[in-house]
Amino acid sequence: MRRRLLVGIPLAAVIVGLVLADGYLSARPAPASDERVLGVLYGGWLTNGAICTAVVLVLTVAATHELVHLARVRGRRPFGLTAQFFAAAFVIEPFVSFNLSPVTGGYDESLPMIWLVVAVGFVFLLQAVRCGTQDAMENVAITFFIVFYTGGLAGFLTKLRMEIGGMAGVAVLLFSVFLVKMTDTGAYFTGRALGRHKMIEWLSPKKTWEGFAGGMATTVILALAIGHWLHTAGIVRIGERHLAYPWVLLILGLLLGLFSVAGDLCASLLKRDAAVKDSGQAFPGLGGVLDVLDSPLLAAPVAWFFWTRVFRLVTET
Repeated sequence: MRRRLLVGIPLAAVIVGLVLADGYLSARPAPASDERVLGVLYGGWLTNGAICTAVVLVLTVAATHELVHLARVRGRRPFGLTAQFFAAAFVIEPFVSFNLSPVTGGYDESLPMIWLVVAVGFVFLLQAVRCGTQDAMENVAITFFIVFYTGGLAGFLTKLRMEIGGMAGVAVLLFSVFLVKMTDTGAYFTGRALGRHKMIEWLSPKKTWEGFAGGMATTVILALAIGHWLHTAGIVRIGERHLAYPWVLLILGLLLGLFSVAGDLCASLLKRDAAVKDSGQAFPGLGGVLDVLDSPLLAAPVAWFFWTRVFRLVTET
């Protein structure tokens, strides 16, 4: 526990600091610049999501590398560099698309599908050139699973930041990830104090139903409390669209909590298949990058959907 805190707190502080710096830059006027690449003005790109995208990108590429390693431990042969490249592309695509939107006339949501088509063609070509028909279905399927599981899901974090934009985008991103991680924290302490009944012992021996209930309660309470503060402070003012405030925060907390636990269990399934306890050793006491990202990955699409399709936000940045 002590090692977890010694590593986890500084790690969280660095990530939060970088993301807040991204929000600070986005709240300032974009610098005047005539500099262009292929005719596209890029002077304001560094102040519009670049730091946040870089943070998600580094973590995603590292998690992809770990997942490729887990697959190879089991004797499978995914295309590692290709998986990392296309996973990175899914993370970067929202950043590039939103910064190009003044030139292109708006964000085109079909671009991720275009990337997917390119990835499909490239992986099949790689399989044909390198391995022919040997294990074709397995190699292609595992490579695409890794790309989607890491890059496809992590891309929703970048998409959430860019679609809302400004300091409000940073605030809802940090708020959502915080709720997800606090589900783990609440479950850990409740489980240690009160845990008696195992959830899925063969998959995650330390998880209990008491811990699960404690984690869910922690997330719901924090969703209501911090969401109310963000709303009343004017950082992110929540209006009404399909659901009324503050009940929508209750639902958000419940869903993020559920998907946080599901994300943890999904990663555990992959690690048990590879017969390893942790996905890597990047963070002593915490495990690998995938061990840190497992819950936010599965919860990211939920957070994006709620903040952009269910909430109606009136932002002050």
